[in-house]
Amino acid sequence: MKPGIEYLSKYLETLFSEAPQLASLIIFSSVFVGVAMALRYGILRLFMRHRRENHAEILRWRTTSFYVTLFVCILALAPAWLASLSGLLAVLGLFGAGVLLVLKEVILNVAGWFYIMVRRPFVIGNRVRVGDNTGDVLDIRLLAFTMIEVLSPDHGGQSTGRVIHIPNALLFTQPLANASKEFSFNWNEVRVPLEPGSDWERAVALLQEIAAQSIDEVNEKDGRIRASESEYAIHYNALSPSVFVEFRDGAIVLSLRHLTEPRKTRLIVDRIWREFLKRIQGEARIRLYAGRGL
Repeated sequence: MKPGIEYLSKYLETLFSEAPQLASLIIFSSVFVGVAMALRYGILRLFMRHRRENHAEILRWRTTSFYVTLFVCILALAPAWLASLSGLLAVLGLFGAGVLLVLKEVILNVAGWFYIMVRRPFVIGNRVRVGDNTGDVLDIRLLAFTMIEVLSPDHGGQSTGRVIHIPNALLFTQPLANASKEFSFNWNEVRVPLEPGSDWERAVALLQEIAAQSIDEVNEKDGRIRASESEYAIHYNALSPSVFVEFRDGAIVLSLRHLTEPRKTRLIVDRIWREFLKRIQGEARIRLYAGRGL
């Protein structure tokens, strides 16, 4: 018998001889973990009943209890698993090392898929940025996920029509930003530079009127806002559009800060600017700054 076939035969023989014991251990471990998680869930329910309004504290309890439960499960099950796998691990060691070297990228991509499925940092339809790539997620597969590319917010944030395939493994090495899952809205700012000496108070009043007409109202009763507070303790004291004033590079700069859904940002900015330009045509004391540097 050839050495390679003989080695594989011994490997399979060892694997199958350990299978019944491993199956029993897997069933016992699953039941143990299920009971531990059920106890954690019950304790969390009791805690949340009395601390319903304190979202930050609930989030801390949820995270801490998960890791405590996980640590207890590992501590309780580790001796049984180590005793059962001691013989099998010696055989699997050399074989597994070769597999890891040959299929390292594939294994990392599969691990990335498990991370996406379990942790769910994004779902289909979310707008995400991975490294320098931004887009709307179209599909999630075992080795890669697909998204349709969109421009950066500074360039309108609209689709280019190009489809990007990104390996799942990049999630372990590149920063991930999600613009529509944890918090369904983005803060956007429309900056209006005015000439020094302009009636900036009148311009602020015009922007506030236009914002009230052009921007969808968002308040604390919105289900998406409440979901963000409950899941991630994201909370803002003010959700209404606000206008801030500053003097920069020789100009009076008005910044209209408002909440918007990621896909509506450019449409709302266009609507605000069109209305503002119409309004200031009859305002002799409001002049836009035409200098550079802003």
